[in-house]
Amino acid sequence: MSGYFVPSSFERNGATRFIKDRSVRFLIPFIFYIFILSQAQAIEAYILNQEPFTWQTYFSHLTYGPMWYVELLFVFVCLYAVWAKFMSKNKLSVVRQSKPPTYTMLAIFVMILAVSYFIIRLWVPALDLPGGSPKVRAFVGLFTASGYDLPQYVGLFILGIIAYQRNWFRNTPDSMGRAGFGIAIGASILLLPLVLIFGVDGLQFSGGWNWTSLVYSLWEALFCVGVILGLIIFFRKRVFHQGKGWSFLSAHSFVIYIIHIPIIAIVMAGLKVIHFPPSFIFLATILITIPLCFLLGYIIRQIPFVSKIL
Repeated sequence: MSGYFVPSSFERNGATRFIKDRSVRFLIPFIFYIFILSQAQAIEAYILNQEPFTWQTYFSHLTYGPMWYVELLFVFVCLYAVWAKFMSKNKLSVVRQSKPPTYTMLAIFVMILAVSYFIIRLWVPALDLPGGSPKVRAFVGLFTASGYDLPQYVGLFILGIIAYQRNWFRNTPDSMGRAGFGIAIGASILLLPLVLIFGVDGLQFSGGWNWTSLVYSLWEALFCVGVILGLIIFFRKRVFHQGKGWSFLSAHSFVIYIIHIPIIAIVMAGLKVIHFPPSFIFLATILITIPLCFLLGYIIRQIPFVSKIL
C-alpha cells in the first residue's frame, strides 16, 4: 500500500516538495520517538525495576520502536524520487491500461521472495534467533526491527508501484482473492507441518543451508502474497465506502501507530503497580489501550503545528 500511493503523490507535488513533505512527516516523528517516546516505552524499567533516570540509563533506552518502518519507508521514497528523475521521459506515475496480473506473475514473485528470504537468512536468521553474521545483522538493524524480512518490504514496495501503474487494484479478478486465501491456507497445511516436524530440532528452519529453511521461506512467501491478495479483494468488494467512522479511524491511524507502543508500556506498568491479576493483564491492556490511543490521538491532532505533520 505504501508503494501504491507514492507515484501519484510524487507527480502531484514534484520532486522537491515531495521529499520536503516526506521529511517533515517521517523524520520529525522518528526523531521525537527516539529521544522522547522511547523513554515512555522503557517506563517499566524505571518504575518496576527502579532504574534511576540518569544520562546513562537515558541513552541505554534509546530506541526507534515501531518507527523503524517510517525510517525504512523514508529511504524507499527517496530512492524512488531519484529513480523517477532518471525516468522523467517515461513517467512512473502514469496509469497504463494493462491486463490484470496472472498467476505466472504471482508465482515468479513468490519464488523471488522465497529465494531472497532463504539467502538473507544465511546471515540474519528468522525470528531473531542467534547465529548468522553480526555485521550483516547490525547493518539491516539500522533500517528494520527484523532484518530477515527485508526482502518482503523491498519487494512489496516495488510491487505496489507496479500495481499503481497497471491499475491492478481495480482490474484484478475477484477469483484471485479467493485463490489468495486458498494458497495461504493450503501452504500452511502442506508446508508448515514439515517445518515444525523436521526443522524444529536446533531451529534449523530459521536459516542456513538446509531444506527446512528453504521450505519455511517458501511457506512465508506463499502465505504473505496469498493473504495480501485475498485481503485486497475482500476490502474492494466488502468495504468500499468510507463513512464517518472509517474516515475518523484512517485520519488517526498514523499518530496512533506512533504512540501505541509507549501507551501499551505505560498501561501495563500501571496494572503491575496496582497488582492487577496477571491472568487478565493482556485483556485489560487491550480494553484500556485501544480507546486511550484514539482519545490521545484525537487530542494530539488538534494541536495546530502537530496536525500539519500527522
